[in-house]
Amino acid sequence: MTMLEKAKELGVELPALGTSAAKCPYHYGFESQASSFEFCSGHTCAECYAREYKAQEYIAEKHLQIDELPPDQQAKADAGKPKLCMVPREIIRNIAVVREYGNRKYGDPENWRTVEIDRYRNAAFRHWLAYLDDPKGCDEESGLPHLWHLACNIAFLCEMEAEDNAGT
Repeated sequence: MTMLEKAKELGVELPALGTSAAKCPYHYGFESQASSFEFCSGHTCAECYAREYKAQEYIAEKHLQIDELPPDQQAKADAGKPKLCMVPREIIRNIAVVREYGNRKYGDPENWRTVEIDRYRNAAFRHWLAYLDDPKGCDEESGLPHLWHLACNIAFLCEMEAEDNAGT
């Protein structure tokens, strides 16, 4: 759901499309001292319509940030946060089983963080190919399904990429 749809659902008053009094500097070629959300009055070109839509989303977003919280958010403001209960539980269980195997094998639950990211990329690719060759196949060493190892390697990659992105 877009911010505009959320605002409309909550009854936020927004200007109607095509009601701007401003002239579009892009189409009329003059410098404007006003906001970056100017557009043609009564003009129906796609660029102006898109800019006006963006302006409405901007207004809706600012209104929702400032306005009172909706009743269902007053006790716990979690709107916009990921609903982790939507993640299929089986993948979490599968990754946990692979992690327990790794912890027994390497003796350190955080050991995976010391491995170079390319090694996880290669391991994920190997398990992916093995899974494609035999969807019911298991890793020879652990006896666990290749798909579970693939999920675990991808989880490591997601975490490592997030940490890299946070550090840049």
